Amino acid sequence: MSIKKFICVGAVIATLALAGCSSTSKGATPAVEEKATTNTVTYEVTSDGATGSVTYMTFNNGGVGQEQANDAPLPFTKEIALEDEGAFATSIFSLTAQAAEGATTISCKITANGEVVAEQTSTGEYAVVACSGSSK
Repeated sequence: MSIKKFICVGAVIATLALAGCSSTSKGATPAVEEKATTNTVTYEVTSDGATGSVTYMTFNNGGVGQEQANDAPLPFTKEIALEDEGAFATSIFSLTAQAAEGATTISCKITANGEVVAEQTSTGEYAVVACSGSSK
């Protein structure tokens, strides 16, 4: 057998031997794959009159989104699905609304997965109400 064939056969044997080795050492814990789950946040505004504007902001998994609705019909409700990427994911919510002329009260409420995280009421014409909270 020539030296070239001997080196090639040796390389093939070494490759096959290494392919059979496990990358996990004895006693090591394999990484646990975290599964993303879907959560729901609901923004609500109520008033005894009309609303001038509703602004809501959501911070989730490092991203921020903000929207505004002018002359939104009441009661105003906006539901948003959020992805939870694991143990260190946090979501922050903010909701601001202004009453229109003739209103005497305006209220806001934020719920996350059915649990109230913030609720406020303001009174008077053109009153502004703000709610903010977080969930983990």
